[in-house]
Amino acid sequence: MGFGTGLMKTLMFVFNGIVWVLGLVLFVVGIVVLVEGSNWNEIVDNKTVPVSVMLIVVGLTIAIVGFLGCFGAMKQNGNMLLVYAVVLGVIIIIQCVAGILAFIFSDESEDIISEKLGGFIATYSGEDDVNTDHVFNVLMEEFDCCGVNNVSDWNTMTNEDEWRQENIPDSCCVNMTSRCGWDYFNPDVDEAAKEPIHESGCLTKAVDTVKAHMQLAGILALVILVVEFIQIIFACALRKDAKGVLA
Repeated sequence: MGFGTGLMKTLMFVFNGIVWVLGLVLFVVGIVVLVEGSNWNEIVDNKTVPVSVMLIVVGLTIAIVGFLGCFGAMKQNGNMLLVYAVVLGVIIIIQCVAGILAFIFSDESEDIISEKLGGFIATYSGEDDVNTDHVFNVLMEEFDCCGVNNVSDWNTMTNEDEWRQENIPDSCCVNMTSRCGWDYFNPDVDEAAKEPIHESGCLTKAVDTVKAHMQLAGILALVILVVEFIQIIFACALRKDAKGVLA
């Protein structure tokens, strides 16, 4: 075995070992989501079962691919390396199609986020043990924002049966304290007595964050594609070097 063959086997073993572990992690996460999914149904519109199944299938597929790459490279098994190369090629095609679709529909991200935030504020009750309320509070705290479009949303988009519309959540306040946003829209309260708040909405900040992460995800996806192409080349080279090694 030459130096080049040994290097390719080592790189394939390390890369696919990491892939195998990541696949198992996704598989386990999918199982957890399937078992505990009822706690998150409000956030993902009762789609925890499809999400969990997707994670299980994707995790299992990735784990199998990682195993084929690891074991095939270690044993220099021609048949396993061929299956690995073919499966990885199919995955690359799927990734390219998914990337194209994501780019085509990227402009709809603002509408999706707006709809989701609108649903959060329409059912907001101020109870932090409610999953959607907790998520919205965390969002407003992290992004220093208030409401969907601006602070006035708490007076117009909330449900009167769930939320007293003269108030805004404490998470809107610059210096968050208990009931710091109460009576914000009460005309009888002196403006000077009101706590300073974040008046800009969360929609723009959330969309900007998502787009920034999409750009990063695109760069990462391109790097992964390049690495996967290299892995296919390594697998084909090792299979050719195997000279008919049988399974």
